[in-house]
Amino acid sequence: MYPGNLFIDPAGNIVAVDFGIMGRLGPKEQRFLAEILYGFITRNYRRVAEVHFDAGYISDHHPTELFAQALRAIGEPIMGKTAEEISMARLLGQLFQVTEMFDMQVRPELLLLQKTMVVVEGVARTLDPQLNMWTTAEPVVQEWMETHLGAEGRIQDAADGAATLGRFVGDIPTLLSRAERTANSLASMAADGVRLDDHTIERLASAQAQTNRWGRTALWIAALALVALAVSQF
Repeated sequence: MYPGNLFIDPAGNIVAVDFGIMGRLGPKEQRFLAEILYGFITRNYRRVAEVHFDAGYISDHHPTELFAQALRAIGEPIMGKTAEEISMARLLGQLFQVTEMFDMQVRPELLLLQKTMVVVEGVARTLDPQLNMWTTAEPVVQEWMETHLGAEGRIQDAADGAATLGRFVGDIPTLLSRAERTANSLASMAADGVRLDDHTIERLASAQAQTNRWGRTALWIAALALVALAVSQF
């Protein structure tokens, strides 16, 4: 996404077009990101740090408290400030320092999202320099979390789990048939051995001969090297 793909309709809504490159986040990644953003909005840096560890974004050998302190150092100075009051250069510099300090790797599934978020922030800053991104984002994130992590979300998760279980039960006869065929094949191999046709045997013999030649060559090279080393000592 870039600003040229954003338009305003007659009702004043922003319309995004031209989805040439698209990505998708699974339910687990969506929940992690929502909790991280909501944790920043509510200044619950400890929870933000824990979510990073739960998601595997940071290795377990780093202290959670230390990472929470680093997040606080980034979040607190920009809380409640408008877009024009926030130095993006300073903020990005702090983010790069933290990612290096805690060995955070670039997540492929988040690259497009991060790019989109930067574009959205830039467009918002252009349209309204006084915009407070935290105040604007809070009701959106809170509604998402209530829908997906609240009672409604749990009911939907249960329904999805039941559907998955139903599909698995339906596949049981096929899985059992495959397991039976595999067991019969293994039993036959154990009783009679593996049978190879003449062409396969010839190919194996040729490959073995070539391997032996390379092995002997390597052995001779090593022997000559030892001889040369011994001669050089006298």
